[in-house]
Amino acid sequence: MSFFDKRSPYEKAKEQTRSISRQIRQEKRQLDRQINQSDREIQRLSVDIRKHAATNNKEALRTLAKTIVKIKHDKSHLYSAKANLDTIDNAVKNQLANIKITGIMQKSNEVARSMAQLMKVGQFQAISAQFSKELIKMGIMGEMMNEAVDAATDNNDLEEETDEEIAKVLDEVLSGKVGQLPSVAVGGTAMGEKGAASAAAVSDDSEEDEMEKRLQALRS
Repeated sequence: MSFFDKRSPYEKAKEQTRSISRQIRQEKRQLDRQINQSDREIQRLSVDIRKHAATNNKEALRTLAKTIVKIKHDKSHLYSAKANLDTIDNAVKNQLANIKITGIMQKSNEVARSMAQLMKVGQFQAISAQFSKELIKMGIMGEMMNEAVDAATDNNDLEEETDEEIAKVLDEVLSGKVGQLPSVAVGGTAMGEKGAASAAAVSDDSEEDEMEKRLQALRS
């Protein structure tokens, strides 16, 4: 089949570049949908946190805040994946310009690094493997680079919801009043170390006074 292919190296590379760019746009649209869904879920959980703060449900507060922290971790990976897709897309397009001038593609360590980062996001391992094959065909990545990408997936760092992150989420959701919350059994540390400063900021508004009373009740 390739014997009868009369296209120039540039024409072949142009077609491959368009195909990769099209796939990248599709993946980025999917990422945007997931990011928006994460935002909606955080909003829903924030409403639940306020409800449970009013009813002194300490265990629910911790569980909900921990869930939000995990969603934020995942959301950070999604943004990172978008950035790496952009890097790959731009690098491939730059290489297309290079082949028009020199007639050859140059291997790109930048693409290999971005691909390795992309492979760390579970949902992108399949599409990244496909991209790797296409980039190797184009000459932008070599087999050794591909092996380095595969090796990078073995070093995934497991993220845990830390006490500090959980406290920060509660602080954000409860408008800075987390200092008045009790120790919510988070690794034996209290979430209420900032209590005095937060309490001083409470206004005389009757609605805020009511919230103040409810939050203070959590100490018991």
